[in-house]
Amino acid sequence: MDETETTRPWLDDPPTVGAVLVAHNGARWLPKVLASFGHMDHAPTAWQVVDVDSSDGSADLLTESFGADLVTHAPPGTGFGDAVRQAVARLPRTDWIWLLHDDAAVLPDTLAGLLDIATSAPDIAMVGPKIREWPSLRRLLEVGVTITSTGGRETGLETGEPDAGQHDRPRDVLAVNTAGMLVRRDVWDELDGLDPDLPLYFDDVDFGWRLARAGHRAMTAPGAVIFHAEASRRGTRPRVNGDVPHWERRRAALFTLLANTSLPRFLWQLVRLFISSLVRVTGLLIGKDPEAAGDELLALRSTYLHPVRLLRARRRRARTARRSQRAIRALFPVYWLPYQHGFDVIRETVRAMVKPEAAPSAGRRANRPDLAPDEDEHLDDEPPLLIRRPWLTVVLGLVLASLIAGRGLLGGGLAGGALLPAPASAGQWWGLLFESHHDIGLGSTSLPPLFALPLALVATPVWFSPGLVITVLMVFSVPLAALSAHRFGRLISPHRAPRIVWAVAYGLTVAATGAVAQGRLGAVIALIIVPIIANSAWQLVARPGWQPALRLGIWIALAAAFAPIVLLLGLVALLILWWLGGRRVGRQLVVAIVVPVLLLGPWVAQRALRPWRMWWEAGLPLPGSATVRDVVLGRPGGPGEAPLWLTVTLIVLAVAALVPRATRPGVQLAWLVALLGLAVALMGTLVTYSTPGSPADVTPWVGVPAALWLAGLSTAVLLAVPAVTSWQRPAIIAAVVVALVMPVGTGVWWVARGMSDPVDDSRRDVVPAFLADRPGDTLVLTGSIASGVEYEVVRGEGPFLGQEALAPPSSVSSTLTSSVRRLLAQSTGPQVETLAGAGIGAIYAPHADADLARRIDATPLLEPSGSDDPRSRVWTLVPQPDLVQPSAPWWHRVVMGVQVVLWLAAIVLTAPVRRRTDPEPLSDEEDEVVTV
Repeated sequence: MDETETTRPWLDDPPTVGAVLVAHNGARWLPKVLASFGHMDHAPTAWQVVDVDSSDGSADLLTESFGADLVTHAPPGTGFGDAVRQAVARLPRTDWIWLLHDDAAVLPDTLAGLLDIATSAPDIAMVGPKIREWPSLRRLLEVGVTITSTGGRETGLETGEPDAGQHDRPRDVLAVNTAGMLVRRDVWDELDGLDPDLPLYFDDVDFGWRLARAGHRAMTAPGAVIFHAEASRRGTRPRVNGDVPHWERRRAALFTLLANTSLPRFLWQLVRLFISSLVRVTGLLIGKDPEAAGDELLALRSTYLHPVRLLRARRRRARTARRSQRAIRALFPVYWLPYQHGFDVIRETVRAMVKPEAAPSAGRRANRPDLAPDEDEHLDDEPPLLIRRPWLTVVLGLVLASLIAGRGLLGGGLAGGALLPAPASAGQWWGLLFESHHDIGLGSTSLPPLFALPLALVATPVWFSPGLVITVLMVFSVPLAALSAHRFGRLISPHRAPRIVWAVAYGLTVAATGAVAQGRLGAVIALIIVPIIANSAWQLVARPGWQPALRLGIWIALAAAFAPIVLLLGLVALLILWWLGGRRVGRQLVVAIVVPVLLLGPWVAQRALRPWRMWWEAGLPLPGSATVRDVVLGRPGGPGEAPLWLTVTLIVLAVAALVPRATRPGVQLAWLVALLGLAVALMGTLVTYSTPGSPADVTPWVGVPAALWLAGLSTAVLLAVPAVTSWQRPAIIAAVVVALVMPVGTGVWWVARGMSDPVDDSRRDVVPAFLADRPGDTLVLTGSIASGVEYEVVRGEGPFLGQEALAPPSSVSSTLTSSVRRLLAQSTGPQVETLAGAGIGAIYAPHADADLARRIDATPLLEPSGSDDPRSRVWTLVPQPDLVQPSAPWWHRVVMGVQVVLWLAAIVLTAPVRRRTDPEPLSDEEDEVVTV
């Protein structure tokens, strides 16, 4: 007796096996597949072959190998399950059915290895092989398969995981791939084979699920190996009319889950999968894969618009189910696995951001394709990650420094300076866009600021903590700006160290201008986006096209929504670009100019009616105080700005960068951009603007153009680096020392001073709490009779970010102004009635001037009330306030709806479509299938 007979007792009475091979345009793989069948140690008892309308010669290859009697020709559109059904009907009765694909080659002992497991226990009804990747021959594809709660096909393997025997223990699984599936004939008949509603994808998972519910076992047979090219999944099989659409894979996943899940979970899954599919669509659009987003929507429509088909499938499965879903729960992955996969995607995305020089790899570290097998074991000798990735190290250092510098801003919602507190929920920002009446002091029906749209969108995932978005943007503004600058720097300089210093210097510029300390959120966001605008403009000139132009216009519009002065800077810069020789992209530049105007719509019109109002950024119109000297040294004035002397060395280096002839053209262009920022900043020191809520003149804060001036100078220095490398070593060292003065000095100052003051994380009550809870608005009076009194009308606890840009009706505002003036001058009752008619229910003086208090005390129809501060005074109005508020015209909501649609359409149109590539020609590696 030989060794084989000892280890395989089933050879004494071999079970009969009927093999079914299904082919469809598989001529690329069939020669090697058919050759592998001829070397099997234990061959099937009978064969049946089905060719599904092949047009590449597959039918001739099959007929030549098996003979015409064993080949069935199926019409176009025949699914895999239907093809197998036709073949099984022509097979003689056998104990087992073996399913095979035209792109899957076997080893000599593959079938014998399957039978080893299949005959080891009477309740085993299905066995599957270990599947390796063809052409690599070593990478594992599947050793059993299951499905996640979100419809993901889960193999339990790492991407590119090599076969080192780690999965060679047979185990129970939910399902096995139809490529090599060995199933008992009686169980096949009991379950009526593969579901015809799943013509190509997830038919194996569905069959295994039904098999497990019917009380049978499915196992893996790691001793049996198949090499699978996965032609349908990878899109390498030639497509013809009748093939399933690309969205069929996702539809099959949804159908499989909904058809097989238990009744208590069915309704929950029905709602959950619908919502999660919409979330997937949003993520795919953000990830610039609109084709996949369209597939997701089509799959969702096909599944949910055919409820009768779904209910029939559930009834069929209920007839064969003998075990509960709970009894087979161990065959499914843990519920949190899809979310872990999502976390892995986010982690890889962040890794790509912080180390953009790294080429993406397809596998894990243990499977580095650029290393030979014996080299892989020396990976531990590599330097630490933070040494190999200096930019990653710098970003982590900036994040840590941000936490230290932001030590006064981490306790809660931010407010102070120009920054108003965030609303209680993201829904209030959404409401700001579409509500018919804005609930602010005196009420408002004006169009809302457009920056509420991106804020609402970003804050939606943290619905009840929108202040978290503001905190992250302000505290981590330096690393965010450095990240966007470094990505642009990769286009303009190949020198890593100078580029990193340049990116860090730009990030620190955001803090050096005092934008964070003064709570100027609009400037912070605009300065983070400015390098992205420059990046998009560079790509437009390099590869002209309407999509890059549209993308450039969107980024300009987004930055201008927060800081409208960016629109002026961007339009002037585009005109300069066209004048300097960009005539070949003239039409595209027109698109880039028109798009932001259309996307900003009425928002920019409100500012353009009074042009100097374009200096008003998101937040309160806090005045600036810059002088000409401040602007030349890159400082816009106000608290929290870095010392002036830190920029002197930068100006000296930028002037010196004009000397070398080799790099002069690029340096001159950088200087042109810098001078544009300087000119606009100097212009801002000469003008004033007023806001709808106050007629007082406001001096602009010129932080954005001043930062552009410094950024242009820094870029000029960076572009001159190639010329500096040819200098003598002492000169290079001196240049490096001078160049580090600004970033190092600014960084030390930034961490030492911190970002707070006047902005901080403490709550600011505009009016006492008891007044905020009263019906009607509160008239807040500040100042004195001698120096002038200013007033503000507050509703509730005061406005949140975005409401400061809303204007009350001009007639109501002017009437109130005259009434307050007469009230302080004559103290008459009719003025109080006018205030009540405007909706005011109380008067509050936080620091009451004695003369002011006497005049108001003498006014009839006002009653003194208690206050929470001895320095303040409160008076309540005897007449009840008029709480009736007008509604905005119906077309306001239509305009905002159109704006939202325009933004979504522009983003989708700019997303580069990931085209599905045609099948590639057969490679030399694929022409080598292992035969033993």
